[in-house]
Amino acid sequence: MHIVGLDPSLTAAGVAILSHPKNADSPNIPKLNTVGVSGSESATLAERSIRIVDQRDRIIRSMPPSVCLVVIEALPFSAPKFAGLYQERCALYYALVEFLARRKIPVVEVSATTLKKYATGDGRADKREVVNAMRDLWPHARVRNDNEADALALATMGAMRLGWHEPEMVHHFSPNVNWTGVKR
Repeated sequence: MHIVGLDPSLTAAGVAILSHPKNADSPNIPKLNTVGVSGSESATLAERSIRIVDQRDRIIRSMPPSVCLVVIEALPFSAPKFAGLYQERCALYYALVEFLARRKIPVVEVSATTLKKYATGDGRADKREVVNAMRDLWPHARVRNDNEADALALATMGAMRLGWHEPEMVHHFSPNVNWTGVKR
């Protein structure tokens, strides 16, 4: 059994995979991956649509077959400064969730603020602080970028929720996440 943390993106999606401690090597080292390819600003509607589905497929292929939970970074409530890609990001997000839901894999979304608060204790932490916090929490993991750090924080939240790992910091007890449908 595995928990997947997912920071979805068209160009650099972060994917973190945690194995159940009973089945993991010692030490339990998360598998981290960044998935994606660059697009073209002059891409047609058809090309952008194909790119979204291709990225969904790349992300799904990066996951192990025995996933028991996916914790995904939620979409922001409004279009951020990169609004030109916001619709494509939304399409990717829902394509991923739809794929997982049809396979009855529980998916829990976590806001970026909650992810940051969980990782660092500060919901306004910057990317570097999240990277450093995950490197400290998982010293054997090779966290190469902020996408993988976000994904690792999400997977760790899921693992702690399922009782695979004990919370280590005070701020690990406080995340406000709706875990409805996720059994311990």
